[in-house]
Amino acid sequence: MRYGQQQLVFLNGLFLVLLLGIYGEDLLHVSLGALALGMAGFFFLSLFLLVRESSRTWLAFLLLFLFFGAWRFAWGEALPADDVSHLIGREAAVKGVLVEAPHVRRTAQGTFVRYTVEAKRVRQRGEEQAASGAIYVSEMREDVGNLPEIGAEITALGKVKGIYGYGNPGRIDVERAAAVKGVRARLSAKKPGVAWEAGESHPVLRWSERVRSAYRASMESVMPKEDAAAIFAMLFGGYEGIKPELVEAFTATGIVHILSVSGSHITLLAAVMAWLGALLRLRPVVTAVFVTVVIVLYCVLAGCVPPAVRAGAMGLLAFFALALERENDARRLLALVGMVLLFFEPLLAFDVSFQLSFAATAGLLYLAPPFAERLSTLRFLPRFVVLSLAVTLGAQLATLPLLAWYFHRLSLSSLIANILVVPVVELVIVVGLFAGLASFVLPFLAKAVFLADSLLLGVVYECTRLLANMPGGEVYLPTLSVPLTLVYFAVLVVFAQPEERREAVFSWCSERRKALFTAVLLVVAAVALWQFSRPQEMAVHFIDVGQGDAALVVTPHGRALMIDTGGTRDGGYDIGSRVDVPYLSHYGVRRLDYIILTHVHEDHAGGVGGIVRHMPVGMVLTAHEPRSEYARVLGCSLDASEMQHLAPAEAGEHIDLDGVAVDILYAPRMEGGAAEGATGNEYSNVIRVRYGAAAFLFTGDLVAEQEKAMLAEGRNPQCTVLKVAHHGSKTSSTEAFLAAAQPRLAVISVGRDNNFGHPAPEVIERLQKSGMKIYRTDENGAVVCRTDGKTLRVETFR
Repeated sequence: MRYGQQQLVFLNGLFLVLLLGIYGEDLLHVSLGALALGMAGFFFLSLFLLVRESSRTWLAFLLLFLFFGAWRFAWGEALPADDVSHLIGREAAVKGVLVEAPHVRRTAQGTFVRYTVEAKRVRQRGEEQAASGAIYVSEMREDVGNLPEIGAEITALGKVKGIYGYGNPGRIDVERAAAVKGVRARLSAKKPGVAWEAGESHPVLRWSERVRSAYRASMESVMPKEDAAAIFAMLFGGYEGIKPELVEAFTATGIVHILSVSGSHITLLAAVMAWLGALLRLRPVVTAVFVTVVIVLYCVLAGCVPPAVRAGAMGLLAFFALALERENDARRLLALVGMVLLFFEPLLAFDVSFQLSFAATAGLLYLAPPFAERLSTLRFLPRFVVLSLAVTLGAQLATLPLLAWYFHRLSLSSLIANILVVPVVELVIVVGLFAGLASFVLPFLAKAVFLADSLLLGVVYECTRLLANMPGGEVYLPTLSVPLTLVYFAVLVVFAQPEERREAVFSWCSERRKALFTAVLLVVAAVALWQFSRPQEMAVHFIDVGQGDAALVVTPHGRALMIDTGGTRDGGYDIGSRVDVPYLSHYGVRRLDYIILTHVHEDHAGGVGGIVRHMPVGMVLTAHEPRSEYARVLGCSLDASEMQHLAPAEAGEHIDLDGVAVDILYAPRMEGGAAEGATGNEYSNVIRVRYGAAAFLFTGDLVAEQEKAMLAEGRNPQCTVLKVAHHGSKTSSTEAFLAAAQPRLAVISVGRDNNFGHPAPEVIERLQKSGMKIYRTDENGAVVCRTDGKTLRVETFR
């Protein structure tokens, strides 16, 4: 390669190997010293080859950036000694400064308030010392009351805990998302709660929060709070207070990004400012400065949160590229901006917002122009339709593997939504922003404009709802394997090339078509042979749902059932729709033949409602408990359609599902009601799933007394894998029961750092004494057991 040639390819190569270095270090954990040594070696090699004008200089630079990416990630993970996260597991009083507006969520137990605090001092065991890093501090209130502003000095006492997400594939990594903001710990304040007093830190952020509050107050004075929440989200991001139906409709039509600060917001604002500049006949340089100042101001108003800053950079990049018709320069800048962002925060490589915004911007720059060129040959299409379709196709295709991994669905109706709905949404955003500014000068006029905005939102909601319900408007998108993803992006790269390069590629393939056809045929034959020759397996998934139980059984031919669904005790988080359904979709499960619940407690049955509302479910078998309790957990009335699927399981009931035997071993009725002091765990059903010689026993929250009663009735609990009862509580898993079950493996479904002390040390000791291998969802994440009926292998997420 000659010097100065293929600059774009070289920059993209540097960006990709930088990413590869970050991901590689996350997997391999190479020491900082070894990485620094390798980086220094390739740095001097690059200089040497550069001086010699060697044709292999590019390779040395690629290796240098590979090591640099790994080193930068490892360095970022090496936290200072006074970082507040080093106190995880200990009780401490934390003092610090509020850096974000408090997050408020109303639950059945009261009002949950979370503060993002920049730690300054900590006190433990009577000693106070300096601290650094950020921490989430939370408390429960009876009502919202008076909340502190950004910059307030916060003090709270409690146990410092880590931030833990659900350890399942295809999940957004909440631990890394928090770490991007510098937050690596959390604290739930003990009574009397969080103490605070006004402070002077972060005046710009405090001013921006006051402006946003004024926006929202002005909107809420003339429209319903849910409408105000939706328009506020369109302006500044956030989902707080929005109708779930609106979020679902926006998601189904592929425009949910409108509810977050994204590159499209920035591009829209830039376009409006550029139009104003043209109207005022400003010079191009003045217009460019004007656009940039407005975008910077908007990012400040949005709170300078990382997504807003990234969206500002990406959106301005895309706008100037398209406006100046300099896509190649913008493509170079995109790679440079990506490398700069990863240099300052390598954890962005794991952030779904960064991944989607970067991929979508790349789609706009690389794929939208060739699509526009081809669509423009269809003379019956207006220019704005051509551009809308090109932008939508470019962004959707560039992000498709990410959509498959995180969301498992593709909106076909987005093509229509981007033509019909998005222009109206853009009008809502522009009108809303200017009405908010007008509220400080002409409040009456601002209220009238906000009222019109509310009416426009109603039009948007109805249109998106109709499109969301359109047959075929949304399709299931299976997770792509790594080889398929590489082939997919290779095809996109060829498509994005200039016409002469594409013709060269096609010519090369045409000359070797016989060899290529033979190679493809061999690969297809090998895959088919592997599929037909591999043993038919049943998979049992113990899903990480935190402090709860949920298991998925998939038969050799793809039929599926769940045993328990997890859930939260306060009902504030829909485990069913936000954890279970994405997990099922990740593994291609789109229908459940059965859901079998061990008992009605929320941490076992709370996810049922979310599941039945998102996918077909054949039958729900319950314990012998009041139907009203199950209606409460499902969030519906006794005569609702969801309740028609429910029936109590009976002891001795047998289900044959695709050669997999499911038996209800024990289903206590508690004649006369539960004994005084009973917790409800006494109702737990016990289910055994058998395939060949492999048997899995699910015990719910079965207590010691019921274990004894079950054995006394002659029920044989023998199994290969035991789901340990009651999350490893000391009230279960007696020695007599374990001796009767004789499992080889034990799985404990338990939440990390839970408040109950689960699993109990004595239970762990009993399991180890019995000689079985122990897996825990808090440590291993999702645990997947695969068996052909003879052998058993186990995979874990962590």
